Amino acid sequence: MGFLGSMDIVGSALTAERYRTDVIAQNLANYKTTVTEDGEPYRRKQVVLEERPMTFGDALETAGQAYRATAGTSGGVRVAEVVESDRDFRLVYDPSHPQADANGYVSYPNVDTTEEMIDLMAASNAYDTNLTALGVIKAMVNKTLELSK
Repeated sequence: MGFLGSMDIVGSALTAERYRTDVIAQNLANYKTTVTEDGEPYRRKQVVLEERPMTFGDALETAGQAYRATAGTSGGVRVAEVVESDRDFRLVYDPSHPQADANGYVSYPNVDTTEEMIDLMAASNAYDTNLTALGVIKAMVNKTLELSK
């Protein structure tokens, strides 16, 4: 795998972590949304990531090529799906709320702000780590270009 393949893998991870951060921000923004289009409270969403597999055949095919016109076809990570949590909604006693049931309870989203902040820190750390890896690849490319002079 050459420099382009390495940069593609790191780029896919940066894209995936950015998407994960956006979903976490959406969860936090809807922390108190008691009614959505389907009539129930907002459900927490989670990003499921999967490997973009690199087969032995892919590696052989690209081994002799200096440049690939189709960079990004193998290796790295991608968003497989965004799933909704099936955890129960939070019940809060608030008889004055317009969405309160007959007993005075309001169903709030199943979003836990502490859990979301921890996920946000993990996504941010993964993003920073991939930026560091991209910097290392860039330094290697620059060093290689210097050696060729």
